[in-house]
Amino acid sequence: MTGVGTPTEVSSFAVIYGLVVAGLLYQELGIRPLLKGVIDCAAISGMILFILAAASSFAWTLTMALFPQKLVELLTSAHQREWVFMVASIVLLIVTGSILEGLPALLILAPILLPIAAQVGVSQLHYGIVLVIAMGIGAFAPPVGACFYVTCAICGTTLERSARAMIPYLIVLFIGILLVAFVPWFTLYLPTKFHLAG
Repeated sequence: MTGVGTPTEVSSFAVIYGLVVAGLLYQELGIRPLLKGVIDCAAISGMILFILAAASSFAWTLTMALFPQKLVELLTSAHQREWVFMVASIVLLIVTGSILEGLPALLILAPILLPIAAQVGVSQLHYGIVLVIAMGIGAFAPPVGACFYVTCAICGTTLERSARAMIPYLIVLFIGILLVAFVPWFTLYLPTKFHLAG
């Protein structure tokens, strides 16, 4: 919270702290459980890195095929009305967020979509928040979200069981993004008070 270290540095420190406290202070962590934990961690990390590598390769292939740009061309034909543009872009962002990795998808789509949003009359700050939420929903949405696969691997559960458990949460997330998209007050009230919304 103070900015002394990055989240990665702080999490590394937390792991070392936990090992020292569990092993030396409480003396509840022996060599055998420690080795088992390291092996399990290496296996799960390898699985996650393979998923991310496959997602990155797929994202590169789609980018080289100009797939995001073609989807945006479809979207630009429906940008005369604000609500049509918003619904179409939410669908586009969720689909793109589920088949591409988050950061490359944002880097590809944000510079293309934000000017269109401004032409329609949507605040760029408001649209940027909708864009990030929709991408996040796509990343965790079954059956193809890359983060959904990673979460299943970490939890050691099946995709089918997790997809059924995700349905109520997805409904709430969809309601939430529709509220944020069509009631701009939620996102623009405080920035407007501080003259930050554009």
